[in-house]
Amino acid sequence: MGFKREKRGSVTFSASPVSPGEPLSTRSRNSEYLVGFEKKDLAYKKRIRILRFVTRSLSLVINAGMIGILSFTLSRYYLTKNKIIAGNAHPWVTPATLWPTFMLLGIAVVTFCMNLINVCAYICGVDAANKAYSCTKYVTYAMTAVHVVAWAITIGLFKMAQTESSLWGYACSSTADKIQAQVQSYLDFGKLCTMQNGAWYLSILEGITYFLTFVVTIMIVRRVSTKKKISRARDSLAMETGYNHGGVGQESGTTYAGKQYIPVAKETPHF
Repeated sequence: MGFKREKRGSVTFSASPVSPGEPLSTRSRNSEYLVGFEKKDLAYKKRIRILRFVTRSLSLVINAGMIGILSFTLSRYYLTKNKIIAGNAHPWVTPATLWPTFMLLGIAVVTFCMNLINVCAYICGVDAANKAYSCTKYVTYAMTAVHVVAWAITIGLFKMAQTESSLWGYACSSTADKIQAQVQSYLDFGKLCTMQNGAWYLSILEGITYFLTFVVTIMIVRRVSTKKKISRARDSLAMETGYNHGGVGQESGTTYAGKQYIPVAKETPHF
């Protein structure tokens, strides 16, 4: 380790260059902390991005399936409800309870649209996804909380409404089985029953994706905490080494030819 001397009047100042390999305990410790926090932040960022894409893509597929099933069921009902069978009766129960089907279909459409926007943003690139998230994050948090409650209520009501007056309950009833032979040319109650059972199980899977969303939210909170630690570590390192975040010398040292020098605590009188 060498010294650099500079004469100013009758006093000589000595400065010692700080070589990269020279041990400075506090500085080294803060540098290690900073590197560790940055690695952790990158790991959180990667996991959050992957889980977001997976959960939203999965939810998109699930809701697309439910929309298809429920839309098909409603279309078959409206196209055949006025047909006449033996005994001057109609193939469907009259009046039919339609609100459970419309309720589940409505919330599936809203969820599908939200996830479609997010998935398209990811496909367009990470920057587009980040911009979409930045613009909608607070709305998304509020909607997620409301959505979880709405899904729980909807799933419960849809199951509770499985009576012979609902489309699902009637399609799976013994009454529908008895008239199947008369309507087989334009209605298949067995198929409609199976499809609506499938919609019920898909709604359960959608609830599971919200658990993954909750995991992502926890990871986001932990990443925010890590970012605060990174900021504190950088500030501390800058104060102790005399560098700001851009690496420019500050008050704790003197810069010569691109190197940092720590003043030696002595003055040598010049005779």
